[in-house]
Formats: sequence, C-alpha cells, structure tokens
Amino acid sequence: MPGANKNNITTAFLFIAFFCSEAHAEFREPMNAVKLGFADIHFHTSTSDLEGPPGTTPSGITANINNTQTLAVIYERKISGPWSIVLQGGAPPTLKVDAAGTAKALGKIAAAKAWFPAVILKYSFQDVFGLRPYIGAGVNYTFYTDKHMTDAYTNGFGGKSSSVKLDNTWGGVMKFGAELALDDDWVIDVGYSHYWIKTTAAITTDTPGVGRIERTIQAEANPDAFGLLIGYKF
Repeated sequence: MPGANKNNITTAFLFIAFFCSEAHAEFREPMNAVKLGFADIHFHTSTSDLEGPPGTTPSGITANINNTQTLAVIYERKISGPWSIVLQGGAPPTLKVDAAGTAKALGKIAAAKAWFPAVILKYSFQDVFGLRPYIGAGVNYTFYTDKHMTDAYTNGFGGKSSSVKLDNTWGGVMKFGAELALDDDWVIDVGYSHYWIKTTAAITTDTPGVGRIERTIQAEANPDAFGLLIGYKF
C-alpha cells in the first residue's frame, strides 16, 4: 500500500530528525564548570588526652578547633551522562585551636593553615522545579602549613619555645546539594560536604633544666562545610 509506506517513511524520518536534534543538543552541553564562592566550616572536634613522659603532663588535657570560613573553589568535568568528576578546594582556612578539659584556662594554644582538597564522583538528578539536585562521594588529602604553638601553651608547661608536627592524612568525603540555573552558562550552587579528617600532633617544648619534651595528641576534626558558589559552564 503506497500510502501506508509513505506514512511509515515520514514517521521514521521525523523520529530520526528528533533523535539527532536531541543528540546534538546533548553534545553541545557544556562539559566543564568552574565555581567560586563562600564556605562556612563547622568542626566536630574529638581528641585524646595530651600524652607525655611520666610526671611532665597533667591528665585530662584536650583541645578544640574553632569554626571558620574560607573561599571555596570547584572545577567540574562531565564524564558520562549524569556523572562528573569534581575537584574541590579553596583558600586554606586558618585553624585556631583552644585548650580544653583541665587546661581550658590556657585559651588559644595553636594555629595552622589546613589544606584539604578533595576529588569527588558526582551524580546529578533531573531538574526539580528549576533545581538540579546532586550527590557525590570521594576522598580528601589533608596537610598543614604555617603551624605554630602559642606562648600560652609554652608558658603553661614551663618552656622557652614549642614547635608542632601534624601528620598528613587521607580521608573520605561526601557531598550533596543542588544547582539553580541562571541561564545557559551561569549557575548558583548550594552544597553541603562532610569530611573525615584525623591527625596526630607531636608537640616539642624546649624546657629549661629538662631539655626537649615531646607530647602527642590525636585529633579527629570531621568538619561540615556549607557552600554557596556561583559557577560558569563552558
């Protein structure tokens, strides 16, 4: 039946044209994004007691890391469909550490800049009322610079000077949030990340009449980071 064949050919042509247009639109979708913004960081500090040679360190001395804020930077690369790789970092916040437990009266005892860049595998869902939710997980690597102990710590242990070494560590990170498209290129990203970060601090104090005394403390920081960023896709 010539008429039926003609209708079938027309239908097939329209289907192919629609499929190609959709594939072309997907192909043209930006593969990269750079985001810049603000991160509010809340620490959940848990430490062991400060330990040292017998008779040199009172019991019950712990520590607490203060909450802080920093500049957040993200680079994202699409890899397949809804999947993408995210490189997450930012300006290293200065961590201010207060004495806690039996030494709380000492106040601020240490400070350091913390770097904890992360690599995250991210999955983006379909738009919901203009928002595109996402979820992801990955790993972070944490290291420290500009480390120092305060005079309050050194004087509290009768020393002349103190230095500190912090172990670099790997840990997990999870992330979820949503993007709001402003136009074809610009987006607002609201996200939450939880990091698992732990370290061991080895503090050495030059003590008159005794020499160099090393004390150690183990700490888990496990911060929550709440981010508000603006991104450009290209």
